[in-house]
Amino acid sequence: MARIKELDSPENDIRSTLARSFQSARVNFLIGSGASCPAIPVVGNLEQEIADLFEAGQEDEARSKMYDFLASIQEPTNKLIENVDDAPNISTLESYRNCLSVIEIMLRERRTDLLPKQATIFTTNYDLFVEQASSAFAALSLNDGFIRVPRLDSRVEYSSRMFFTQTYNTGNVYDYEVEIPGINFVKLHGSVSWTKEGDEILCRIRTRDLLPAGSSPAEVKNFVESYAVVLPETTKFRTTLMERTYYELLRIYANELDKANTMLITFGFSFGDSHILDITKKALKNPTLKLVVFAFNDSDRVAFADKFASHNNVDIVTPPAGEEI
Repeated sequence: MARIKELDSPENDIRSTLARSFQSARVNFLIGSGASCPAIPVVGNLEQEIADLFEAGQEDEARSKMYDFLASIQEPTNKLIENVDDAPNISTLESYRNCLSVIEIMLRERRTDLLPKQATIFTTNYDLFVEQASSAFAALSLNDGFIRVPRLDSRVEYSSRMFFTQTYNTGNVYDYEVEIPGINFVKLHGSVSWTKEGDEILCRIRTRDLLPAGSSPAEVKNFVESYAVVLPETTKFRTTLMERTYYELLRIYANELDKANTMLITFGFSFGDSHILDITKKALKNPTLKLVVFAFNDSDRVAFADKFASHNNVDIVTPPAGEEI
């Protein structure tokens, strides 16, 4: 069964466990909406609420709830792009910078040459905080799956083949080669920066105007469906393009977990997505996979312990009883 490890407990020094694994394991992270607090609210039971509204035939109400969800992401994103001095954004951005700093140091100081100096961050978030936070690290390569080559039309196309490429610095005079630490950043549910154009997904970082109060259901529907994202509903897909992309990214997630000597660290993620939960449980049959789940509070600890009750290669890291991380 999954093991409960209390944060900062001397008997369960999770820091030492992670430090050892960082040196010898393939390191992956899975982050959810809780990681982008306080700038963006957590999703909670939104998917089920929207599904219930669709099932009851209340499509306008369901899309209105989708709009509110997307607006709660787009509004702080607009501030982030425009560099508006916003306290929740600043707090969230600093948290991501601290996280990337730890990953960058871990990769740079990794002693083994048997593994690439890479880590992979999987996320279901649509926001751009990781992209913005990464700009503070000149010696860290963030690979988001887009092909960035000089083009007169500035077109930036998505291709999953771009993930896991390694980048090296080489000397002009002396014969040396040094791998640049890199992060594969896989946005499983799409992004506010993604745009659909025919059968292609493009990257276009821009602000979007939110709808005025009293907008018609048709305007709300057009706004919601203009995003190249996997929407939070049980019938997730609006286009074949997003369905194909989603399952392609899920295959990448599954393949990474199936590799030998792999660690997956999750934070701010409830495993409410049934596809991701099923893939993770199947992958845990790999005895060399280690899953470390950070629980926000007592309720999360109980929920995770129930989800992974039959797996002994899962550690649930929790705050002391009655506290929150």
